[in-house]
Amino acid sequence: MNMDKVNQLIEEHDIEIVRVVFNDNANVARARNIPVKFFRDTVAEKGVQYPSAMLSVDTSANFVLAAGEGFAGGYGSWLLKIDPDTFHVIPWAKKSARVIADLYTLEGEPVQVAPRSVLRKVLNELDREGLKSYGAAELEFYIFKQYDQSGYEPTWTGLQCYSEVKQGEVDDILYDITVGLAAVGIHVEAANTEYGPGQFEITMNPQWGVGQADAAFTFKAAIKEMMAQRGLLATFMTKPLTGLSGSGSHFHHSLYDKATGQNVFYNAAAADGLSDVAKHFIAGQLYHAKAISALANPTINSYHRLRPYTFAPSNVTWGLENRMCMIRIPGARGQGTHLENRLPGADMNPYLMMAAMYAAGLDGIRRKLAVPAPVENQDAYALQSAPSLPRNLAEALAALNADDELIPYLGADFVKSYTALKMNELNRFADHVTDWEIREYRELF
Repeated sequence: MNMDKVNQLIEEHDIEIVRVVFNDNANVARARNIPVKFFRDTVAEKGVQYPSAMLSVDTSANFVLAAGEGFAGGYGSWLLKIDPDTFHVIPWAKKSARVIADLYTLEGEPVQVAPRSVLRKVLNELDREGLKSYGAAELEFYIFKQYDQSGYEPTWTGLQCYSEVKQGEVDDILYDITVGLAAVGIHVEAANTEYGPGQFEITMNPQWGVGQADAAFTFKAAIKEMMAQRGLLATFMTKPLTGLSGSGSHFHHSLYDKATGQNVFYNAAAADGLSDVAKHFIAGQLYHAKAISALANPTINSYHRLRPYTFAPSNVTWGLENRMCMIRIPGARGQGTHLENRLPGADMNPYLMMAAMYAAGLDGIRRKLAVPAPVENQDAYALQSAPSLPRNLAEALAALNADDELIPYLGADFVKSYTALKMNELNRFADHVTDWEIREYRELF
């Protein structure tokens, strides 16, 4: 995609508004709606200003001074500069298109704490090793007819994962999602109900490089908007319902040799079909698992999902075709050899989650970390020797800040800023009296 193609699409579809968007560190999709004339005359080439203060707000939109330079820094402007490759017409919005942007300073330097910049930084390190990445997030989510103080009403009932009858009840939803995503460059490989009332799972086609995260970012925004137009609520909150299935974002990914185009995870001569590079990469993700969790499971709610016997991981393990492990190696080999990391929740920021995954794996390759034996013919959840994953966000953040090997890949300034945002979230939660506490204690004491 280049600007000639962008202008052609604008003409063909009579576009009047272009949304310039990015995913921030609080995992909120931010946008500036630009009239098409100003977009073509100015924004497409020079960018549009964006207040730097907005990268210092947490999920409640509270300003967190420690996440940026604070008031002493003046909170000047940055620039949103578009990536033409991400331009798409939005078929469900009136005469509108959408394009993803990168954040730059007014002096033209990338803002290093912005999520897309963090991922690009890691991908540049892969490039230095002659490697390119290929993958896709496999997202689960809930869609409700109602979700407020009076409760929820799911779009379908029961626990009938893959049920044709249940999917028939919501076929119009699955159809709209599949067709709508295709219109913005995301091709669905499978769409189905999942193991929770109103829960869905959609798998999409893999992408190269930063496109993996762009696709997941677009996927989430598109589904929420399409469902809102139906009067429904789509949520990627990891655990919206007590006692029912959490929503994950299993990350399927692999590495390829830039020069030859060959999958570097495959070794035909190995009994398991995995190369030494693959095993070092797996070892890196295992070694850094607790730190990765801070980015793969970025909210207080995320940690309700990481429980034994839930098909979500609770400890640091890997295995061949084992869905109880944190890392599962699917059966495909040859050019299709890849790993599935089952750690991320659906509430992850795809840029930050993928940056952490690739950084950890690359560290394993560079340091030639040894992989432990895979889980075979054992209950992965019951392994006493396997380290436990963090039980909460505070533990994960502590692990991230103590991980001296991983921090340089992500950037010390980013880790500092991100930690400040998340600690503010934790502190606000600590001050909140929950409904559970009231029900449990008000009549007893």
